[in-house]
Amino acid sequence: MSRSKALKFAGYAVTMLLVGVAVFAVVEYASGTQPFYVISDNPSSMSPTINYGSLVVVYRPSFSSISAGDIIAFHDPRGNPGTIIHRVVSLEECGTSTCLTTKGDNNATNPTPDPWVVTEQDYVGKVILVVPFAGYLSPALWGFKGLSVILPIAFDVFIFTFVGVARTKTGEEPSDGNERGVG
Repeated sequence: MSRSKALKFAGYAVTMLLVGVAVFAVVEYASGTQPFYVISDNPSSMSPTINYGSLVVVYRPSFSSISAGDIIAFHDPRGNPGTIIHRVVSLEECGTSTCLTTKGDNNATNPTPDPWVVTEQDYVGKVILVVPFAGYLSPALWGFKGLSVILPIAFDVFIFTFVGVARTKTGEEPSDGNERGVG
């Protein structure tokens, strides 16, 4: 396979991946689940498995399908705002329902299981993918809040547009792999 065909194939693959992620996000948002979380605690309570600046993708299977060893996202059972991402270490019966005992993987910051149990009411979803460093693209990680989140996104769009226009003006054309005189 020629280099240009390989690059074209890679471009198609990345496009399909991004379209798939976008469709997944729309479906999850429509069902009331936030599908993406940026790890913003430093040091991460889940380090070395999930580090600061990582992006996690969360899917919401049924609560009864969760088992020990799964990494889940849940609302803080103590009532604090925010979402916690920890590993399930055991399941136990709490009256007529099941409760999950969780713990962060970072033994320096979380030497013992969490002092609470997670109920179905607290459960947000199961972590199905961790993308290291992708969270650094999130304006929230940089401290932007509210409408000011638009600023770094607008800056990125401006830079990509500027680079595209500059390439067009310099006459750089995408190669189709059929250059003459190459032999």
